[in-house]
Amino acid sequence: MKQVKNILFLLFVVAYMVIISGFISNREQMQHISRVKVKIVDSSENQFIHAADIYKILNNHNFNVVGKASSEVALATIETAFKDRQIIDKTVVYITEPGILHIEISQKTPFVRIFNRYGQGYYLDTKGNIIPLSHSGSPFVIVANGFIAEPFTIGKTFNIMDVRHDSLSRSLHTIYDVYRLATYITSDHFWNAQIEQIYVNNKYEFELIPRIGSHIIELGYVEDLEEKFDNLKLLYLNGFNNLGWNHYDKISLKYKNQVVCTKIQ
Repeated sequence: MKQVKNILFLLFVVAYMVIISGFISNREQMQHISRVKVKIVDSSENQFIHAADIYKILNNHNFNVVGKASSEVALATIETAFKDRQIIDKTVVYITEPGILHIEISQKTPFVRIFNRYGQGYYLDTKGNIIPLSHSGSPFVIVANGFIAEPFTIGKTFNIMDVRHDSLSRSLHTIYDVYRLATYITSDHFWNAQIEQIYVNNKYEFELIPRIGSHIIELGYVEDLEEKFDNLKLLYLNGFNNLGWNHYDKISLKYKNQVVCTKIQ
């Protein structure tokens, strides 16, 4: 008898949940959109896009949702409309009572700023996505400039990895070398605090500008990065900490297993 009561109770709970779910679903479909609320999730970290830009995109796509029934609003279509914006990483659109359409935007996070040989500027994030420069402010990231070339058209390519680059000439491969070098530097706490600029010279070799000291670091090409930076770290910790940071104007890591320092005359 007790088992029968338990079964009946469970059936009652299931039936109640089905009825309530249907009631809530019908209520949500019947409610009308009263306003749109936009939230830039990471606005304190990046300021590439603002709520006003989101409202503008909605207007440009004729998403006149205010006054419409919830069931008439295509949430997935609205989310898709924001995918073409290079700065936007993720968009979430949903509706809550009393008829508020929420649009939550997450931005891509740049980690290196590029100024190429043609005077064009843009950012890259850690996945290789291209992020246009913004007039709203400049994030504090490592800068790369000089003889940097790309095998693609900036503005038409969303991610540098979308272009095959395994057999490019050294000149056209520089953007990928910059990406590799910037990734190595910024992923290491010590070097991320030490290096502020990457420069590509006319031989497509790399030079680094440190935050401390008056010297330039001749890195050469991007091969053997771990070995080169390990040698440089030994010099910094065992040499410069004792001798001082302003005795040399050039440190070369170009040669295998060597660190060549040139004194200031």
